[in-house]
Amino acid sequence: MSLGFYEKGKHAVRFWLLRRLPPCKEMVEIVSQSFERPLSLRERIIVKLHFWICVWCQWYMEHLKMLRKSLRAKADQIPEMDSALSPGLSFEARERIKRQLSGGK
Repeated sequence: MSLGFYEKGKHAVRFWLLRRLPPCKEMVEIVSQSFERPLSLRERIIVKLHFWICVWCQWYMEHLKMLRKSLRAKADQIPEMDSALSPGLSFEARERIKRQLSGGK
């Protein structure tokens, strides 16, 4: 009987949180931003609570982490090519884009 009470209580708490936490659409934005900047304490708590009630957002976060790790590993494997030999952007253009992406001028 206590297990049934526990499950009912857990369900009630999750339902209460679901109605008070931001919807998944807003959580996707916060989760994506977590890769770009440190989240505030309030945002971290909201994300953890939302993950407790929403498996879909948990999977989204796991997929983002996997993609980021895969892309970084692939970027490390690609050797830098001489700009005269490779088609595409010149060395100067690539450096300018790197500076812009890193926030430098």
